[in-house]
Amino acid sequence: MINTISVREELEKSGSQKALHITLPFYENGRPLCSTESEKHALWGMTLLKAGSMRFRWNESNENRRATLKKILSEIKKPVCSGNCSSAEGSCDCKSRLAPIELIHSKDVFVTQKEGDTKNLKGDGLITKNPLLVPAVTVADCLPLFLYDRKNKATGAFHSGWKGTGIAGNGVKKMQEEFGSKPEDILAAIGPHIGSCCYFVDKERADYFTQNFGKKCIEKAENPASEEEADLIKRFPYRLSLTEANLFILKQAGIKEENITVAEDCTCCTSFADGTKVFGSFRRQAAFLPPQIDADTRSRSMTVQAAFVMMNV
Repeated sequence: MINTISVREELEKSGSQKALHITLPFYENGRPLCSTESEKHALWGMTLLKAGSMRFRWNESNENRRATLKKILSEIKKPVCSGNCSSAEGSCDCKSRLAPIELIHSKDVFVTQKEGDTKNLKGDGLITKNPLLVPAVTVADCLPLFLYDRKNKATGAFHSGWKGTGIAGNGVKKMQEEFGSKPEDILAAIGPHIGSCCYFVDKERADYFTQNFGKKCIEKAENPASEEEADLIKRFPYRLSLTEANLFILKQAGIKEENITVAEDCTCCTSFADGTKVFGSFRRQAAFLPPQIDADTRSRSMTVQAAFVMMNV
């Protein structure tokens, strides 16, 4: 059985509605895999709407992103020595480092081994066995997906928009090739993204997903909740579930259901009890802009989130 969680509920239970980020455990055999003194495990997480935009381009500077992610890493990851450090005692710089990548809506996955080796890379997935590296992608309605090989202690973070659906399978394959990972040892987590409640598509895209990722990811859009939605359904008469599409891929790759976690939150419509939105969303914040608005301006109108995976060392 697939494990399900709600980021919104987790934040509300802990009284953290003003939090800038959240981190959560992977699940193994239907139970959260928590670190112990004798064995440490990975966590996955993402920034939230209140953190502001985590937009990332190699040719741009985003001070808010830099400061926010530095603060997050300092709060949830302590400096750790790899055992191969030659620095003098007290001056060790073996600290956790972010491994970023500029997204291009592809299915390309890269291996990162040391700080800085992703510089100028463009793609949508990163994997590593270096416990000091924190692979990070950006999302704003697209699906963030995370992998953790609990035996080899390898991790991966992936950005899966509709064009990049399938990257999860590439990630599993890459971990097998590079680290000798076995699918039965890999745990997967699907983070918050736009849900089928808010994602309407035309017949061409619906047919593409049905043919490639199974019938469960598409359903006919019926019973509109408003006049606006009724008008939308006239042009886009199908609902698309990126969750079901990615579950199809993960199962095909050999990942066990009981080792998969799905966040049920929709980035477009999920709100706290007071009506405050929890996540940034392209569909909610930018999709309605006039067609003459260029892609870059449209992109800057949404609150992009950073999605990351890290070893809890």
